[in-house]
Amino acid sequence: MVLGTPPMPLSLNPTILLATLMAAGYATVFHLWTGRTLRDLLLFLVAASAGFGLGQWAGTSLQLGILRVGQLFLLEATVASVLALILVSLLID
Repeated sequence: MVLGTPPMPLSLNPTILLATLMAAGYATVFHLWTGRTLRDLLLFLVAASAGFGLGQWAGTSLQLGILRVGQLFLLEATVASVLALILVSLLID
């Protein structure tokens, strides 16, 4: 940084922000629907985020683009996130 120049504002990639909000939303709704403990909410957040990331990777690899928002493959990421949430829910029972 050069003396006298203003600092650069912090910014977040909109795709990462939307993916994070969607995964957190899926985990929260799933937690409210199943009525579990706070510990399970943390597991659901991790599972939804991992599933969302895997779904995004699959969407990028397959290039279907059925439901796509910018660079985010929403359909593939949503399906993978929901499957991950169901799998974790079955494992913690």
